[in-house]
Amino acid sequence: MAIDRGSSLFGCARRITFVSVSLAFLVNSASSAFGGGWMLVFADEFDRNSLDRTKWATRYIYQNETLDHFNDEKQRYRDNNNHIIFAGVLDLVARQVGDGSYESGMIRSRQTFYYGYFEARVFLPKGRGIWPAFWLVGDYDRDGRTWHPPEVDIFEFVINGKDDTEKMLHSGPQKPALDTFNFVDDTFEIRHGEMRSSAPLNEGWHVAGLVWAPTEITFFWDGRPIYSRPYRWLRKDGHLGPPAQVVLNFAVGGGWAGRYGIEDRAFPQSFKIDYVRVCQFTSSDEGKRRCGDSELTPDPTRYGYSSDIGDMQKPVLLAPDLVLGASTSDSQVLTEPNGHREIRLHLPIQFPPSYPIHNRTLQVSITDQLTGARESTATAALHVARDKGSNGTQMFDVVLAAPKHPGTFVIKAQIAAAFQENGSQVVYNVPITCSTGIVQPVKSLTCDLTLLKN
Repeated sequence: MAIDRGSSLFGCARRITFVSVSLAFLVNSASSAFGGGWMLVFADEFDRNSLDRTKWATRYIYQNETLDHFNDEKQRYRDNNNHIIFAGVLDLVARQVGDGSYESGMIRSRQTFYYGYFEARVFLPKGRGIWPAFWLVGDYDRDGRTWHPPEVDIFEFVINGKDDTEKMLHSGPQKPALDTFNFVDDTFEIRHGEMRSSAPLNEGWHVAGLVWAPTEITFFWDGRPIYSRPYRWLRKDGHLGPPAQVVLNFAVGGGWAGRYGIEDRAFPQSFKIDYVRVCQFTSSDEGKRRCGDSELTPDPTRYGYSSDIGDMQKPVLLAPDLVLGASTSDSQVLTEPNGHREIRLHLPIQFPPSYPIHNRTLQVSITDQLTGARESTATAALHVARDKGSNGTQMFDVVLAAPKHPGTFVIKAQIAAAFQENGSQVVYNVPITCSTGIVQPVKSLTCDLTLLKN
């Protein structure tokens, strides 16, 4: 995200000329006409009393999903009232907590995507040293690894007081393979990838949008197309990157935003988000003209695309068919005839076509819901399933030692993949889909299977 900014660009003034949206659509000849429309696949209107943690994480995916900052930023992402919802608006709150130290908020979608239209309605903060952003970055691949790039910055709003002001907005992919454009609005300066406005961008609500197609991205501001450029979502090795997660964060300071100091008196303040929506194009009758109820949705007949994928297929962990040696209804753990207390679990897992299983192990555990302590564990190699169904579902038998003390417990499961890297074995937990009847993130590294009471 950190991009070197020079001051040479600002030696001469440039007149800002706004063209009508209709004209902009006409000159964007790179887009092709498609039938169908947009289908809403993810949305948060922030109409709850608190942040929906099944939809959002509040740290980056790296370092076992605990990373709390990037680059040389001065803030650290925390959960100390840094995500406040009021009147249908999420405030990512940044505040000073010490001399030169700040805490702030961020959200990262647990759901992932390949391609689509991504839109957020935002109210940008003020003050020198701020750095709010709305962007896409790669999640886990099917082996549990992370890659960077790919990354697309839908926008980064930086105020450092000199090189970057409240009338400028950065947008673009991280290290694009092709430095060419299919369309550029008069407000966009190609050299530094910046949109420039005649008025401050942080004095009202704005709608930022991005159409991400397999071979092109198009950035929109308040419904107006700003640029279209060729782009492919690739790893450094040239292969398709893992699916994207959506990130909105409020960074403070660092070598870019804090180049000329941080205006401490501007804090506390917030990056306000009214909603986040993701739609994907479909040629079926389910497609609509709008993404949700947004009146600024790009025309799907012009910005539609063709793709066979909307996300990465993952193993689906289903609710256990049967638990023997335990009861989930009368709060009793029964004693097996041989005198040993144990829980026998029959777990169905549905695998995508061609999913690799030779180096993967199912890991199941019983965890105390109150303390988080792990009571017992068991494993099963994925290639030794008991029954194999025609739809890719396989049944696994797992035997666990029952808890030895009263309490409420969660049976959890994950899939680990082992690899040889640089002469050593490394193990990654792989992304899975949880469909067990328990409210939890749909995509995770660990699924809650069922609850037990002892």
